Amino acid sequence: MKKIFFYIIAIFTGALLSLEGALYGKLGEQVGALETNFYNFFMGAIIALILLIFFGRGNLKLINTFPKWNLIGGILGVTYLLTLVIGVPIVGVGISMIAIVVGQMVTSMLIDHFGWLGSTRKRIGSKRVAALILMLAALVFTLF
Repeated sequence: MKKIFFYIIAIFTGALLSLEGALYGKLGEQVGALETNFYNFFMGAIIALILLIFFGRGNLKLINTFPKWNLIGGILGVTYLLTLVIGVPIVGVGISMIAIVVGQMVTSMLIDHFGWLGSTRKRIGSKRVAALILMLAALVFTLF
């Protein structure tokens, strides 16, 4: 039951990312790609700070105890959103998201398969390969 609930939440979250891509793609055309990216992360930082103040239970001081490479997630998030802001007006929301999901699938499968970054190892099986091939086919079909 937990898995099904997670899948529902993940699908809903994916839908929100597509909405974000559409909204920020249009905003980026009007105000600029970097400006849109800044706005997104500025607003996100304010919201995260408010949530942290009222609901935070962790310890930010522990960030200094991690290797510095563990902290590149912010750069990755900026890159992701900037790609959407630039790409959505060029190829559309759907194709942008398919391309991003294909990249996520390939990288996720490799991380799982090799246990990179401390993740639990999950071998790449035929079902995962089939899913990847179908996603690649969807991407190829959108090119023509």
